[in-house]
Amino acid sequence: MKNASHILSSLRHRPQFKKLARFACIKRIQALFPPHLQRLVRYGYIHNKTVYFVLSHPGAKQEFDNIIDSIKMPLKLHLPKECLGVGFDDIRAYVTHKRPTPPVTRHPTSYHFKERSKASFKNDISNYKLHTIIEKTRRIIHARNN
Repeated sequence: MKNASHILSSLRHRPQFKKLARFACIKRIQALFPPHLQRLVRYGYIHNKTVYFVLSHPGAKQEFDNIIDSIKMPLKLHLPKECLGVGFDDIRAYVTHKRPTPPVTRHPTSYHFKERSKASFKNDISNYKLHTIIEKTRRIIHARNN
């Protein structure tokens, strides 16, 4: 009987699920960072054979720049098994200053206004459907005024 991790690992090697392999590779590289730096990584992605990590603080970027060479050299010598199908040449990071937007709570809007029309207009339309629609509107206006 196969467990879930075995099924996911077999799916990662199929071409249609290439994104799963990239995600596992990025998570494996992120696991090589020190724990305090791992918490400051918002997300990572691969673009043009470069792995980018988006950090949430400028201090984390400075520390990342200081330790990145000690991470790149072992990765060039021995890639983790999660990254064998994913090709990348460089690892970079940048800081995003966007704060997560709080969810917007929407309140249902109800309009309450007094009807100002008296429905005192002529209905000279010869089309039967339009004539009945206008008469229904006239009855609704009369009902609101009473």
